[in-house]
Amino acid sequence: MTNVQASEFRNDLLETASTCNTPPVRPRSLYTYTDDPVYCYQRYGGELKNFESAASIETLVPHHISSNSAFSSGSLWRPPSRFALRSHPSLSFIPSDDMFSYVDPNWRDSDTVDNAYNGAVIATQHGTMSIKLHSRMRVDMTIDRAIRITNLKSNIVMSLSASGASSALLHPNGRIYQYGSRVEIQAHDVHGNNKYAKMWYKGVSFTSENCALVYLVDSAGTRTTTDSFSDMSQDFSLAVFYNESRHGVGYQQEAMHLLQNAQYFVDDKKVQNWIINNVRISQTPDGLLRIARNSNKYQLRTSPSNGSATITTPFVHTTASLGQTSHLFVRRGERRMHYDGSSFIVRNAGHSAGFDDKNMLKVY
Repeated sequence: MTNVQASEFRNDLLETASTCNTPPVRPRSLYTYTDDPVYCYQRYGGELKNFESAASIETLVPHHISSNSAFSSGSLWRPPSRFALRSHPSLSFIPSDDMFSYVDPNWRDSDTVDNAYNGAVIATQHGTMSIKLHSRMRVDMTIDRAIRITNLKSNIVMSLSASGASSALLHPNGRIYQYGSRVEIQAHDVHGNNKYAKMWYKGVSFTSENCALVYLVDSAGTRTTTDSFSDMSQDFSLAVFYNESRHGVGYQQEAMHLLQNAQYFVDDKKVQNWIINNVRISQTPDGLLRIARNSNKYQLRTSPSNGSATITTPFVHTTASLGQTSHLFVRRGERRMHYDGSSFIVRNAGHSAGFDDKNMLKVY
């Protein structure tokens, strides 16, 4: 790590402590995924549905991951040129069941299948736990309480790391990746002019596909700057889910033990509830899924009916939805980003700027 990177990372940690009132968390190093079905893509003939090459997953790891990780052989978290984004179009991020060898072959994500498997909980051969829910929902958990939600009906994926210091949201309206005190954002534009933003210790940087400049909103106002934005075309929720967690065949028995001590009940409103490893999962009859961890300090929720998704942690609060209230919103401390499909606005320290419905820069 260079002196500049070390200084930036130190500033990020100080900002995290002051903004979130939580102790700074240094992300752990990656484990080696020799037997993992997601990372050993070659086991499936080297062909990935909905994704680019397997090697591209290397670009999804933040620069501060240690060099002895499984991904050290490739480039880390692609920053060199923001124009590199143009060669990576947004891809569908919903995987099919054949990408996950631990999924029971009888579990199919179709509304026409028998619902006998809905609500079933299994300990997988890879040391994780999976719950197939109704309304085409699935929840995966590790023994370290990392969580990944797949809302197949609305094309939404959400993920929370074991420590809670990282989270991910993949939504039709955009993508959000939070790691430590930084938040990276990609807002999808129906005309292809996607917007990009990054919340970090300097303020909020932003640009768009068709904009030649990068802008920074800081405590002094809005100005042009030089900055880069991450390639978010891949399913980085997988890295958030696995990176800090123990998993593999050796942890299957521990996963089974956690499930044997799990609780399940249905309340008076016919809401199904599971308590697994101190993680509470509930699903209403209309499909609304809510997950709470650490006494509600970390919350995730999503609905198949309106395509809504919410992640709330001490590090970030983000919401997204489809329909009449279609939007993408992110809040971290005093920094904000809001996108409604036409106007893109970022806010910081009392200053606001963004792109209007004609994709022109507007300073508020």
